[in-house]
Formats: sequence, C-alpha cells, structure tokens
Amino acid sequence: MEKPIEIREELAGLEAAISESFDFTEYTRDPQGRYVEYLVDPKPGVDLEEGFSKVYDRAVELGYYVILTKTGSTLVLRAFLNPRELKNRKRTMATALFIATIFSVGVTGYLQTVTYNDIARRLHSLGVNVPLYNPAMGALIFTAAVLIPILAHELGHFLVARKTSTPASFPLPIPAPIISPLGTFGAIIQMRHLPKRIKDLAYLGIAGPLVGVALAIVFFTTSYMISPAISLSSARVAMSHRLLAPVQMAPLATLIVSSVASHLMGFGERVVIMNPAAYAAFLILLIHFANLLPIGQLDGGHVFRSLTNVKVHRVISLISTLSLVSVSFIAYQLSWLGFFAVIAFMLTGLRPHYGSANMLSKLKRRDKLLVGSAYIILLILTAPIPVPASL
Repeated sequence: MEKPIEIREELAGLEAAISESFDFTEYTRDPQGRYVEYLVDPKPGVDLEEGFSKVYDRAVELGYYVILTKTGSTLVLRAFLNPRELKNRKRTMATALFIATIFSVGVTGYLQTVTYNDIARRLHSLGVNVPLYNPAMGALIFTAAVLIPILAHELGHFLVARKTSTPASFPLPIPAPIISPLGTFGAIIQMRHLPKRIKDLAYLGIAGPLVGVALAIVFFTTSYMISPAISLSSARVAMSHRLLAPVQMAPLATLIVSSVASHLMGFGERVVIMNPAAYAAFLILLIHFANLLPIGQLDGGHVFRSLTNVKVHRVISLISTLSLVSVSFIAYQLSWLGFFAVIAFMLTGLRPHYGSANMLSKLKRRDKLLVGSAYIILLILTAPIPVPASL
C-alpha cells in the first residue's frame, strides 16, 4: 500500500535530518511508514549525543518520535510517527479544568474557614479566645496556598520540558470538590515522549518538586506565624471537648518552622492552632513527599532513574512499595502512604522505565551530585516525622 503524501514528505525530512549526523541504512519499516528502524553510525567528528539531539528536535517538529539504542555493537535508531493532535481542544480542556479547579479549591477553602470559625466560637464559649477569619478572605488565602505551589510545581516541569524540546502538555489541574481536603488532586503534565537525554529527565523530575516544596514552605511559614497560639491548659480543655486534636506526624520542614517560631514569636509553652492556609501548605508538603518516592514514574522515580539504571530502578520501586506497605501496618498514621505507594506502583511501576530517548546517554558526575543532593534534601524536608504527644 502506498504511503500518503504527507507521510512520505515527513519521512524524507526525518531521513534528511538523520543524514546530517549519521550514516544510516534502513533496516525495517511498516507499509505505511509510521514505524521505521535504521542502523546508524555517527559521521566522523560528530558527537553521538549531540548528533542524536539534532535528530530528536527535527523529528519532533515532523511528528516523529525517535529512540536511539544499541543491539550488540550496532546502533539502532527507531522512529515512530505520532498522530496529529487537536491542540485547540487540549488548550480548551486545560482552561476549563483550571477554572473548575479554582472554583473547587475556593469553595473548599470557604468551607474550611467556616468550619474553623465554628470551632473558634465553640472554643470562645469555653473561655479560649481564638480570632475568627472572614470566610471570603479565608477562601482566597487558602486558594493561593494550595494552587500557587501546585501550579508552580507543574510549571517547573513544563518550562524544563520546553527548554529541552520534550513534547509535553500544558499543566492540567484536577478539581476534586468534597473528596479532597484541598479541593484538588493536584495537577499533571503529560510527557508525550521520552526526553532526549538522561540529563533532561533528571532536571525534568527535580524541577517541579524543587519549586513546589520551596513555595509550600513559604506559605506554611507565613500562615503558621499568624495562626493563633493558646496555652497548654486551654488546649487540654479543647481536646477534652474534641474540638482540637494533636498532630501525630508532620513534615520535617514544618517542625523546623514551628521550632524557630517558638523562639522568634515567643510561643514558648503554647499550642499553635493551624489556620486553613497553614493546614493546606502542611498537606502539600506531605503530598510532595509521596511524589518524591523512587517508585515508577513519579517525580522521584524519574530522578532516581536518571541516577541509576532500568534494573536498579525497578528493584528499588518494588522494595520501596513493599517497605511502605509494611510500615503502614505498624504506624497507622502512614497507612495513606502505603496505599499511595501501591497505586503508584500498579499504575507506573510495572513497566520498565527506559529513561530517555537516547538510551545510551549517561548523567555526568556534576549533574549527579547536583540533582542527587537536591533530591535528598527535598526528601528530608518533606519526610513525615512522628510527633510525640506532649499534652
């Protein structure tokens, strides 16, 4: 069957791009020209990674995705034709989801503030003075505390994807009214093809969490500092009436902030009641820890894969999942993390993570040190730490 004219032209353009950096021989193709495999060899003076990067960029422009691998000692370049996408429809969907998510988070923030005020009034009847918040203003601050770190997280991924020419969708927020205490399940971007180099995967993986965690800490610190603080005796009274409950585990970053605040703000032997915005930032930090787990194709999985290889990544994904499930039986406060790990492994960890389109690329020592250090720091800052009961 003869190939359509546009496919013939795109294939010719792809082969022209390949010929600039490689000597090549066609090995196999499907009748429609939607899948082609070439045996390639870099031309004299051409760096393999740079040569493939040029082919990758041109292939994406033409609608092809390419993968460079090796069979024995032979370099093999595989090209797949990507179906044309309806970009306008995807942008419309992203806009609709964004509006729906703002509404969902705003309503959740309003309800959280109303609930907070109701508890504050009941505490007042017990002689505990806790200031009220304007529900509309509370909803606005809550929405900012939730959406700014989440969208900045995804924007970090998106900008690195754009810079590295990795095909990716616009950030797609996910509204979740009532179901989620934040009013959202976060946001995603869809990578439509592997990044060209393992270095690109490393920075794609770390960029989102780096921005998201930093902003969540800023929002938590700001909101925590203006949260009301009551005496230990008042807290005990409130707990006896089931109006307040102590935090049993917290991200390390929030414990650091509370420790510093106790000295700077003179909280001393007082108990801070997190306002809705502080509580939102608190949860976002825990969510970041879950996302940083070295499982499947979570952000942590991407980073860990860039630092290791396919086999090590698969083994660690499985060990991490089983470990978290085991821990969740011992510490019920972490049962949500065990459940999340299982879901993440089932959805993204069963398949091998090949890393990048250039399957031969390696991460340089400098990049390993930089990305690995950032990854460990983020894991430590967001790690849920048991909080001993002190009331």
